[in-house]
Parts: sequence; structure tokens; C-alpha cells
Amino acid sequence: MKAMGPVLFLILIFSSRLLYAQGSVFSDSAQVLNKARIKTNQHGMKVLGAWGVANIAAGGIGYFAAKDEEWKAFHEMNAIWGVVNTGIAVMGYAGSRKELQEKLSCSKLLQRYEGTKRLYLINEGLDVLYMGTGALLWLHGDNTSHSPAIWRGFGKSLVLQGAFLFVFDNVMFASHQKRNGKWYKLLEGVCVTNNGLGLNYTF
Repeated sequence: MKAMGPVLFLILIFSSRLLYAQGSVFSDSAQVLNKARIKTNQHGMKVLGAWGVANIAAGGIGYFAAKDEEWKAFHEMNAIWGVVNTGIAVMGYAGSRKELQEKLSCSKLLQRYEGTKRLYLINEGLDVLYMGTGALLWLHGDNTSHSPAIWRGFGKSLVLQGAFLFVFDNVMFASHQKRNGKWYKLLEGVCVTNNGLGLNYTF
């Protein structure tokens, strides 16, 4: 029995070192994947901001240059959307920079990842609503005698903006979704972060 003491001690040391090493791998994976998620969002906000600024510039120039009432309305609505999209992009980018400073557990990081994907899916539904509303306004302009040009101009703008945002949100969702398998590997085994060590199991 005495001879078993050193053996058990060595097994204990080896097991603890293996546990620590495994935990470090999962910690690194969690942090790396989370940074990739944030960087993806930052790139997206840059694209959205560029689209917003372009719409402000083109919309403003187009509004004052256009002689047709329909195109004036079209450019006016594009400029308004440009202001909104630019504001969202600025706030989104600022928020992502704050996220880089946060220290969260693996489960919280996974929740952030799922929440990000869910947000883009919800936005896709809203984008379809924008396009549908734009089509209705466009159609209404063709069937009304009260400022038909304005209705058509606003409608065309909503269709354009909704179409861009639909493509944007789909690309953003796909960019995050491609890491889905890697994220869910974090549910298996040991996960260590700055908040401590945790065990994750799938059933």
C-alpha cells in the first residue's frame, strides 16, 4: 500500500495538469471566438456606416439637383435613412469596442453569440417589412391623385433601403453562423475564463 502512495500522487499531479491544459485550450477558444464575433460586427458597422454616409451625401445632392418631385422624394428619404443607419453604425461600433474590455464566462460568451445571430434574424424580418411597405407606397402612388410622385419616391427609397439591409443582415448572420460548430464545442469539457473554471456537458 505504501508503494501505491507515490503512484497515486503522480497520477493526481498529471490529472491536474491535464485538466489545466484542457481548460486553457477552451479559454483560448472562447476568447478567440468572441473576439472574432466582435470583429465581424465591427466590420459590419463600418459597411453600414459607409452606406449611411453615401446615402446622406447622394441623397442631399440628389434632392437639390432633381427637378422631378418623385426623385426629390426618393433622395430625401434616402438621406433620412442615411442619418439613421450612420447613427446605428456609430453606436454599434462604440458598443463593440466596450465589449472587447468585458470579462465574461463561457456561458455568457455563448449567450452573446446566440443573441447576435438572433438580432440579425429579427432584422431580416424587419427588412422584408420595409420592402413590403415601400412596395405598397409605390403602388399607392400609382393609384392616387394626392401627391402621387411623393408616394412613389418614398416607396422606391424604402424598397432600396430594405433590399440593402436584407442582404447586409443575411451576410452578417452567415458570417457568424459559420462558426457555430466551433462555439458549441465549448459545451463539451472544461472551460476556463478570467472569472474562473467551469465544467460544461452536453446530454
